[in-house]
Amino acid sequence: MSDKQTTTETAKDTIARLRANRQQRSDIAIEASQHRQPVNIGDAPIKPTPKRASKQSGGVNTVERKNAINAITQRLLRSELSQGQALKALRVEVLGLTQDEYANLVKVSRKTLSDVENDRGSFKTDILDRLFKPFGLKVGIVPISVGP
Repeated sequence: MSDKQTTTETAKDTIARLRANRQQRSDIAIEASQHRQPVNIGDAPIKPTPKRASKQSGGVNTVERKNAINAITQRLLRSELSQGQALKALRVEVLGLTQDEYANLVKVSRKTLSDVENDRGSFKTDILDRLFKPFGLKVGIVPISVGP
């Protein structure tokens, strides 16, 4: 009889401890969100792009995906990245896909994808549009000078 009572008390203690931990984590998260300041995409630290997509590297959640796409697009517009480097960064960081997987997804050959990522050759806009479409991007003309 005392074993059942001890087990019941231990289970109740465990449940109370887990609830307290959950509440503490919730309080910390609320406090952190109240002290968080808005981040300017241009001021965000630039992390190095992974060289390869591995089987362990998965995609990212929706908010992180949009932030990553915006950050890479901003770097592309500021000429910090070439078009090929941007495509590779998007493919690896956002989707976590290999060249073969991504080429099958967008219906281009792996060699074409490799050539674009390595900035070799010039390609028609329909090919480039097809490559950037999974990220909600399209090739276009942008002004290079900011004038009145």
